[in-house]
Amino acid sequence: MLISSPSVVLKFGGSVLHSPADFPSVMSEIQGYLDQNIKVVAVVSAFYGVTETLIARASAEKIAVGSVPYADLVASGEMRSAQELTRYLIKHELPAAVATPRELGFTAQGSRTSATPKGIHPQALQQALTAASVVVVPGFSAIDDQGDCVLLGRGGSDISAVCLAETLGLPAVCLLKDVDGLYDRDPNRFTEAKRLTRVDYATAKLLGGELIQPEAIEFAQSKNICIEIAAIGKPGRSVIGNATSAQTTASAQVPADYMVADELIA
Repeated sequence: MLISSPSVVLKFGGSVLHSPADFPSVMSEIQGYLDQNIKVVAVVSAFYGVTETLIARASAEKIAVGSVPYADLVASGEMRSAQELTRYLIKHELPAAVATPRELGFTAQGSRTSATPKGIHPQALQQALTAASVVVVPGFSAIDDQGDCVLLGRGGSDISAVCLAETLGLPAVCLLKDVDGLYDRDPNRFTEAKRLTRVDYATAKLLGGELIQPEAIEFAQSKNICIEIAAIGKPGRSVIGNATSAQTTASAQVPADYMVADELIA
């Protein structure tokens, strides 16, 4: 691919980005890759609850859903978290820079609030990684052919991360959540819940619930990209990809009351 140096795409969701108080753990995760001379593309969601607050604000201000001002406002949460994280990393002497969807030429088409990604300019991403070892990208949004903001649907930061991995030619992307993988049932409710180490795409859509955006799984499958689900600072993880055993196929029994712990906002 274009980037000669090893690189990784990490997505930090709202469940692990409650506020700037979570930046030390995020930085520690990033530093672990830099110590191995691996460049990092860090995709960030808005801080926990911010997207819902912005949606409520848009409603209160009577900003039409599906309008450009609506998309600009709702996407501003990710812009804020990206800027604040980058300032924190720079303060702690990590070579970081923000690269917005507009700067990366990240385009999408369709509904203003649930657009389908078209692509990212490889040269723009290459230039960003050449200039800084850590490129922080606001997730959840892209631009249309007119250059206006579009949103990538509920949980859209997941598909942002998958698209970036695809542009880099990476075989996998890592989504960092508040649970260390996909379980056969809700680990917060069932002590006997088991983490699945390898899950096929179809099963992931069944078990993912609010944990992973379904469109991100479908896009990853179409590009043969694995999705790793992990938690910061924990060694365990689940890998979503092509089926390798009967245990991880869609024929697995999914409890009717299955629920996951993570919130899917952006």
